[in-house]
Amino acid sequence: MISLPEFIYKDVNDVYIRENFKRLAVFMQNFPLFRGEWAFFEHTFDSAVTDLSIAHGLGFKPLDVILTGVSGAGVTGFGIITFNFDSFDETNINVTTTGACTVRFFVGAYKEESGRTGR
Repeated sequence: MISLPEFIYKDVNDVYIRENFKRLAVFMQNFPLFRGEWAFFEHTFDSAVTDLSIAHGLGFKPLDVILTGVSGAGVTGFGIITFNFDSFDETNINVTTTGACTVRFFVGAYKEESGRTGR
């Protein structure tokens, strides 16, 4: 699971280095992957699948998917993946593919500053 690293910059004596750590912390707090809870997956499908459940280990129903890559042979030159959001639950995500492919993605829940995730 991806989580925001904690910078302990109060003990840094150099004011410029301390300020840079503070700025990095602010930047990272606003970076989408650090705002919420996410797990990364790379999954290879040997053929088309329909309504396949994949365990995610997050402990809550994921609301978001960030697809980072799809490769492999399919009907259109790539296997096409569909994330069946209505079938997601606290244990599994659910996918359908059109053919053999390797898929890379993050699954989880984006979180606003207010703490709202929509869960």
